[in-house]
Amino acid sequence: MIRGLGFFIQLTLLVLAGVWLAEQKGAVSLEWHGRLIETSVGVLILFVVLAALVLIVLWRLWRLVWGTPHAIGRFRFRRKRSKGYAALIRSLNALAAEDGPTALRHASDAEAVGEPAVSHLAAANAAELAGDNARATAEYTRLKDRPDTALIGLKGLAGLAEKGGDLPRAVELVQQARKISPKSPWAVRALFVLQARTGAFTEAERTLSDAVKAGIVSQAEADPFLARVLVDRATQAEAAGNHAEALTDAERAHQLDPTLSEAAAMGVRLLARSGRTPAAERMLTRSWAAAPGRTLARAWMALTPKSDATARLRQAERLNGLLHDSEEGRLALAEAELAAGRWADARAHLAGLNMANTRYCMLMAYLEAASGNEAAGRDWFERSLAEPAAAVPLMPAA
Repeated sequence: MIRGLGFFIQLTLLVLAGVWLAEQKGAVSLEWHGRLIETSVGVLILFVVLAALVLIVLWRLWRLVWGTPHAIGRFRFRRKRSKGYAALIRSLNALAAEDGPTALRHASDAEAVGEPAVSHLAAANAAELAGDNARATAEYTRLKDRPDTALIGLKGLAGLAEKGGDLPRAVELVQQARKISPKSPWAVRALFVLQARTGAFTEAERTLSDAVKAGIVSQAEADPFLARVLVDRATQAEAAGNHAEALTDAERAHQLDPTLSEAAAMGVRLLARSGRTPAAERMLTRSWAAAPGRTLARAWMALTPKSDATARLRQAERLNGLLHDSEEGRLALAEAELAAGRWADARAHLAGLNMANTRYCMLMAYLEAASGNEAAGRDWFERSLAEPAAAVPLMPAA
């Protein structure tokens, strides 16, 4: 309705314009190459308008003829790109299904996509999934060489180097990524982990400290990571005979993360070696309250001689007294009671535990055998072989 009204208005204006031109009086004379042309003003204007229309039509025809090859080229390009996108989608679907060879085949057909970085990334992922590391390296390298996708390429290459066991190369690539994007959380975490794995503990600590200062990692998140690095460094120092350095790192790791039993156990061992048993017990008490576990129980019991069953029983009673509802404390006490020959007390402590793992079954097997019930002992031993694995205790001496 509105379109029809608009056309009618335009037609009316055109008719009125034509009538107005026809009614205009006056004459126009034009001399061209010795010939005199005389006409009215309205006819001249009408001629000019018609000439303009003819020129417009000719111009459009020329553009149509001249632009046909380009139009055909654009059509072919759009068609090729559409096929490339379809191949890319099929490649992504194959990646989701973890079908590496199929994903790689479709990724190779996706080269026509307007943005080649997308097809290179799909091809790299597909090649990596298919186990074609050479192709994956080539595709990630292409991405690395482009300024806008350099970080993607470096991340992929670092992952390949890490999987291949070339950790120094992986560190080098991640360091390049950090130069490109200093605040990248992935680059910071990856560099920290790789430095720790390669034994560059001081560099790893520096990387984590810089990340905290830059606000990339919070202090609460950084402390447990650093504690593990310090434990590894302390282990290395202890193996080299540097007990003082090992103790310093173990104590610092314990302060950062009291739940890290490896730090507390190492600190206790080193403190006990230097004759600082009360300090060792304080460290264990703090960790036991945070996260009681078998490693801490073994460290606690190691503070007394294995040959003194009575002293070990008192030590286990003290441990169990720290947290009365701790399963590990009751298991440690039951072990000490078995070593001291207190079968009834051990049975009472074990009966109160609702457990079914290798360690519990082994203790019950020892208890029944020591009590003269060999059939029940064999039954518990067979159950220990079928139950889920757990930390198997050091069996107490008879």
